[in-house]
Amino acid sequence: MATINTGKGYPEREWPHTKLPTVVTPPDPFALLRPFLHSWTVGFDDQFTLLEQLRKDSKSVAYPPYNIREVSDDKFEIEMAVAGFSKSDIVLTIKDGALMVEGGSKESKSDNYIHKGIAARTFEQKFALGEYVEVKGATMENGILTIFLEREIPEEKKPKIITIK
Repeated sequence: MATINTGKGYPEREWPHTKLPTVVTPPDPFALLRPFLHSWTVGFDDQFTLLEQLRKDSKSVAYPPYNIREVSDDKFEIEMAVAGFSKSDIVLTIKDGALMVEGGSKESKSDNYIHKGIAARTFEQKFALGEYVEVKGATMENGILTIFLEREIPEEKKPKIITIK
């Protein structure tokens, strides 16, 4: 501990707060795993690059809150709480293997709120879609946007038994 001289004839005292905590940056998990993964995988470079990009792009986005639910092995649902938005305020876009959900309400200047506690700010939420996962539709009921997803593996990509001759 360091001591402090007050300069006013008071006795020196110990000051416990002179050492600041050291901030440790966690190591990049992909940099740690890359040598191991590349030693027993072939042709997965695109997937590893995608995972690294998702990690870099990931933001701690808490608005609007959402759930991802597995309905069955090949069916999924994203449930998003979008109270205060209408169907026309929300846009779903699929591009480059990602589902983008964007929302923004058209607030009227004539609204005279005394208190406005329902958040209706614009948002953008991005979900990476797995290979062969398609958006089958979306519904909105009671302030919950539900997006239906399904993995449809083409017949030529499904497992097949090879006969030994």
